[in-house]
Amino acid sequence: VNTQPDISRVGNDAVIDMAVRAGCWLRTDSIITEEVQQFEMIVNRPPFIASIVEDGGQRRYRMDEAIETMVNGVPRNDYAMFQALDSGATHWAVWQMADNLAAYHERFPGGIDAVENRIGYRVRPSRIWERKRYGRRELIIGVKNDGVAGVPGVLRLVVGSPDGKVNLSGTLDPGHPLPGKLRQASFLLPEGIEGEGLTIRAEIETKGVTRPVRWASAEAANPDGSLTLSPDKYRNPNWRKDV
Repeated sequence: VNTQPDISRVGNDAVIDMAVRAGCWLRTDSIITEEVQQFEMIVNRPPFIASIVEDGGQRRYRMDEAIETMVNGVPRNDYAMFQALDSGATHWAVWQMADNLAAYHERFPGGIDAVENRIGYRVRPSRIWERKRYGRRELIIGVKNDGVAGVPGVLRLVVGSPDGKVNLSGTLDPGHPLPGKLRQASFLLPEGIEGEGLTIRAEIETKGVTRPVRWASAEAANPDGSLTLSPDKYRNPNWRKDV
């Protein structure tokens, strides 16, 4: 739903309210205008709702316009992209101007590079704990979000073993982990199973559709998109049992 303010009093506000309550994504093509209401709605939207942001004023990325609109050495397009990051957007929309975009990126790489590295949600296992509980092993996964947006939906974590004997899954609260935050998830392993050699992968559930998530980790993922866990062995003398 577009976040255009109801300046003509024809019902925009009612439509936006109804759409947000139904979980619709938000959209604006005026990230750099006087319409502060749009920015406020996108910044403070529910964390499980995505937002699509663009700058309609200079969507063609023409070099002459970029140079004419520079302020302190930064073109208007870059300011728009930085504002999209500040608003916690999940998507930066571009029009089909491939040649212009390539030329613009070569001349002014800062904005596009920043968007590529930060926009949206970027989740990864940050900390992994293993402890003894109820006479079994418990895995606790700390999932970190390095992006500027919450997860637009529900993040499902799946812990499994290559032989298929372990297949556990569960979900975090919608939108979590929040931007820049870490959220923990607990998996109580079957009796006699330790965490070493298990894998963890992620999926996102949005409006009844499930899609795989690519971990934003430094380690290379397995062909199925999972990461192999390697916590300390329980027999390690330095392993802090019952903690």
